Amino acid sequence: MIYEYPLSEGARRLLRIEMLVDQARNCIELDSPYATLAAIRTLLDTVGLVTKNDLKVSILRVLDEFSFNENLTDEVKEHAKTLKTELTMQSVRAYDEIKENAFLNILRQRIHIPGGTCGFDVPLLHNWLERPHEVRKDHFYRWFSALDKMVGTIEFTLQTIRSLKREEHCQFKRGFYYSSIKWDAALVRLEIDDPNIYPEFSGNRHQLSVRLFHQEFPWERATQIPDDCQYVVEICGE
Repeated sequence: MIYEYPLSEGARRLLRIEMLVDQARNCIELDSPYATLAAIRTLLDTVGLVTKNDLKVSILRVLDEFSFNENLTDEVKEHAKTLKTELTMQSVRAYDEIKENAFLNILRQRIHIPGGTCGFDVPLLHNWLERPHEVRKDHFYRWFSALDKMVGTIEFTLQTIRSLKREEHCQFKRGFYYSSIKWDAALVRLEIDDPNIYPEFSGNRHQLSVRLFHQEFPWERATQIPDDCQYVVEICGE
């Protein structure tokens, strides 16, 4: 299993959006009203992150850096330039259809209230969830299409960051690793094969600490592993 940890707030936000998009796409493919509701909830969370003004500025800056990165192929650099141009020209009203949709706005007010989407609370939602799965999917992807350009750019950005990697062999003393760092990187990746061991990260671009914990069952208390070990950490996005 690969664990990733962002070293900047920008990378943190991109990883969150990537996770939400994956969740939404997976949930909407399941023929279940509850799975559809989960997809809509995740879609609304994604909209909240994607439509923040500073996200566009941050991504444009990263794309500009890609276009001059000597470690990338000419094809990737040209694609970065194309995406930068398209994103720059994107209308400020690009998300109006999804932000001003009356149906979604009703759900936005109720969906994070515990039990707030019962049929008696939102009969409009109850009616829609009883429609055929293909109809619900079609509606979902129509709303999601408003995010296509930004989501596609984010996916390209993360793919490129992960491709710009180098490896460091890190020594863990009794399950703990610490280093003062000067990485101009976006994130680190750590692969652990043992399903009973997981890492907890802390840090930024100046320092990084990782603790390895062992937990076989979720009802047991996790404990830091007592042994010395070595793992390869990938530093990505330099």
